[in-house]
Amino acid sequence: MQSLGKTCGKVSSKNLLFPWALILIAVLAVICCVSSPVAADGDAALRETAQRLAERVAAIPGLHGALRLEWHPDAAWPGGESEPWIRVIRDEFERRALNLTGDASAPALDVFAAETPTHLVLTARIRVSDHDEIRIVSIPRASLPPGASPAAPIRLERQMIYESPDLILDAASLENNGEGSLVLLLYKNFELVALRVDAKGVVKQSVSLNAANLKPSRDPRAEILPRGNMVLVELPGKACEFSWESPVVLKCRAEKPAWRAETQLTSPCDGSDWKLFSSSSEPNAKDVLQVVPDGALRESSAAVLSEFPGPILNTNGEQDPSSALVIAQNLRTGNYEVYKITLACGN
Repeated sequence: MQSLGKTCGKVSSKNLLFPWALILIAVLAVICCVSSPVAADGDAALRETAQRLAERVAAIPGLHGALRLEWHPDAAWPGGESEPWIRVIRDEFERRALNLTGDASAPALDVFAAETPTHLVLTARIRVSDHDEIRIVSIPRASLPPGASPAAPIRLERQMIYESPDLILDAASLENNGEGSLVLLLYKNFELVALRVDAKGVVKQSVSLNAANLKPSRDPRAEILPRGNMVLVELPGKACEFSWESPVVLKCRAEKPAWRAETQLTSPCDGSDWKLFSSSSEPNAKDVLQVVPDGALRESSAAVLSEFPGPILNTNGEQDPSSALVIAQNLRTGNYEVYKITLACGN
């Protein structure tokens, strides 16, 4: 009987354990089936983003030689996510024959990582010859994980469209004009002058505002606002209006001007909004233009885009929401320059 009892006890124990073993195996199988696609999707989104960034960096003209990869995560970047990004980015760069080295003397290939409320943004910056080349890739946060979606590559195009030895206080595009004409406000020979300039930089009309006794104060801030055939000039404490047809007739009034808000661009890639900031307040130092995704903090590492040859004096949006005008002084030549900058997609 004892022998039979022991045998029955063993059988009962095995019968009890067997269903639990099956349940455990089933649970593990479900976990593996569910978690593997999620991890795969997350890895796909990560690798696709790194791949797009690598493709755009590899396509930079004149890029050659050994490069030192430097990773700069933003303060808001999740702390545990840097390592997989670094690994995948390095792998994708090397796949495209970019020679990465740990040599401290090699030029830095800086990759900035930032997190906005809606996107993760990667920005690559490399010095080529005498200028910075910038390539940006952004991806919706919702895509990491579970699914990857096409990232929106963004670059900043920059073109100098006018320069003058005289102080340029402000610049604006003429309304409803597809020819690239500008209006400029200059301080020339101790007087204010408004210029109408064509797309080739040729002055078509010059209007002296000396009759209104408009003199910039110690604050050189000023704005020129074209309104059809009329032009409004705003200075601290005074505003004057004239027409190109009758420029000698100035209508002035005492007024506290409503200075324009910070310049904002709209990406043609995904419709996201970006704000412009200059990083330096030093009058005798080169300035760095920052393009900051809306909702991100100023001074975000991913927003450092392009170094100008001197201090940035003013910015103004254009009718094209992806473009703006930037006025800067060139410390090497002493001239004042007007640049057109544009957010664009692709390489």
